[in-house]
Amino acid sequence: MNKNYLQSFIVAALVSVCVLSPGCSSTKYNFKSVLGINVADLEEAKRTGMEKTVPLSRADAFNKVRDILVSNDLVIYQADARNGYIVAMGFPGQINTTRVGIFFDNVSGSETKITLSSLSSMALATAGSIIFPAVTGQEQ
Repeated sequence: MNKNYLQSFIVAALVSVCVLSPGCSSTKYNFKSVLGINVADLEEAKRTGMEKTVPLSRADAFNKVRDILVSNDLVIYQADARNGYIVAMGFPGQINTTRVGIFFDNVSGSETKITLSSLSSMALATAGSIIFPAVTGQEQ
């Protein structure tokens, strides 16, 4: 192996470790942030999101919302049934990369609170107008 190649590799590895590690301080941004799969910002936005409690178990609500997204040709960027969230993109009138978080919380065994969140108020309103009527069976 070439000595210069090995030195370059070691330097690149050390720089990567320094850039990606938080050091002594903690941070909400981590390796997932670098990969673009962190949902911390969407979890924070839940406070100003839209929510509705539906008469479905958490698993049924998750599956129904996933089916609604697929039938509306929306992109499911991430889906984690165990942790109870879906991140979707591609809502009409939005930039393709505008994310909407859909979070599922048990209220009881037969009721689930669905919370929509986004950093875009327009994407949030559009997502609510697509998801909530369809999940409650009140679509027109």
